[in-house]
Amino acid sequence: MKKIIETSDAPASTSPVAQGTAGGGFVFVGGQMPRDMDTGLIVDGALEQARLSLRHCEKILRAAGSGLDKVTLAIVYVTDLSAKSAINAAFGEAFGANPPARNLVEVKDIGEGAIVEIGVIALA
Repeated sequence: MKKIIETSDAPASTSPVAQGTAGGGFVFVGGQMPRDMDTGLIVDGALEQARLSLRHCEKILRAAGSGLDKVTLAIVYVTDLSAKSAINAAFGEAFGANPPARNLVEVKDIGEGAIVEIGVIALA
């Protein structure tokens, strides 16, 4: 059974899982667009977009009764693999010394203004 987790102020996204889905003991959040939750403006730069995406994921996970500490895998989409150091920095800030496994995927187009999008799979 799939449950959708909603929050009223999540940023715009083209992904159907931006609000989170839960089922089978897991929560998946993804497809984050780089829009600031307060201003609606696109955030510039890989580090800031990664931070925003991780904050978004954390908010949705908490709404589902989970959290960043229960993330088992992160899938990171980037338009340029040079963003890897920014991704590592954002993950270090969010998860500390033991970040979850991540799969970095280079794609040509990941949405309006996006450099980085992050999806996470967490235990429910």
